[in-house]
Amino acid sequence: MASLNLLFVHEVSYEKKPIFEMHEFPENLAAKGHKVTFLQFDEGFKFWRNKRLPETKTISGRVLPRVKLDIVTPFQFGIPGLDRIWATISVWPVLDRLLKKQKFDAIVLYAVPTYGHQVIQLAEKYSIPVVFRALDVSHLIRKSALSPLIKSAEKYVYEHADVLSANNPALARYCEELGSRNSNTFVNLPPLDVNHFASAKRDKDIRRRLGISEKDRVVAYMGSFFYFSGLDIVLRDFVSFAKADSSLKLLLIGGGEQETELKAIVAKNRLEKQVIFTGFIPYGDLPSYLKQADVAINPMQAREVSDLAMPHKLLQYVSAGIESISTRLRGAVETFGEAGVVTWANDPHDVLKLAVEALNSKNPDAVRSGMIGDAFLKQFSQDQSVRAFENILTLPRLEA
Repeated sequence: MASLNLLFVHEVSYEKKPIFEMHEFPENLAAKGHKVTFLQFDEGFKFWRNKRLPETKTISGRVLPRVKLDIVTPFQFGIPGLDRIWATISVWPVLDRLLKKQKFDAIVLYAVPTYGHQVIQLAEKYSIPVVFRALDVSHLIRKSALSPLIKSAEKYVYEHADVLSANNPALARYCEELGSRNSNTFVNLPPLDVNHFASAKRDKDIRRRLGISEKDRVVAYMGSFFYFSGLDIVLRDFVSFAKADSSLKLLLIGGGEQETELKAIVAKNRLEKQVIFTGFIPYGDLPSYLKQADVAINPMQAREVSDLAMPHKLLQYVSAGIESISTRLRGAVETFGEAGVVTWANDPHDVLKLAVEALNSKNPDAVRSGMIGDAFLKQFSQDQSVRAFENILTLPRLEA
């Protein structure tokens, strides 16, 4: 396949955001010989750290350090709130110059309210096809007075993107309905480095640093602590289980907006020795931390924002060979299937209950029976997933 010149656009920080497919797709495409540029919004930038002028720099990949990609950042004042509003304006000249100069073969758009309509309009000006990659429901991630405007931006992007690619069937249907699309909508599974998570071993040094003994039984959660994560419910239920069994540990790998609330619950109930917060862990070390778990959970509440998503953590749990229990989310169920791969729970209360039952089972592999198979994981392999996405970027209708 001929080398492509690709622009990826998102309204978050490429260098600061925890690693997910926003990093995996561009870096794997770069590894296949395509030229990749990434337009970002530098979340968390502060004005006292130097003025953020429009800049382009080349960095090594975060998932694949051997690859190089260009990172473009429009001007920012470094003032939270103001920067987000300003970015909707400041991106115009930066993007216009970029598209005029680079002559991209395609744009992969993740952004909606900050950069979405600007990309669509300028791409049309320069006759560059846009592939919108849907991962979640933007207007529901942060509920605010701006949510109706963000939903309107969603509708515009869904309707006008040349191709729409969603990470699960339920989300694809949502995008089609809201954007009144009747063609060029695809489901592309996210890429997964199966070997990265499958090959790790339980590290005794990590276990010792975390205060986990060989006799302890560990339930783990890995990822961002969103307000709809269900972790607050799990922690409150965990109190009674922890008091009845001192060998039970809850390992929380990650961080986020709910962290202060979660730590307050832990402090109030004096659970510091049984609930362990690791903070965000570098991607290379994630498998070793995850391997400390006997059971891994995803207790997300089944709201529309989470119900239509496909939590990437479940792929990582399964790839690591850890028994996985999740609330019944449409996007996840349609991806993994009803039985055999993930155990589905009715709500966050049920997630913890099933996790403890699995730990107490005489046959620890009972729930895991038939969970992992090469055929299932192969559909998420980096080679297959990236190849399928690459094919979308080179569709004949995009080249016309």
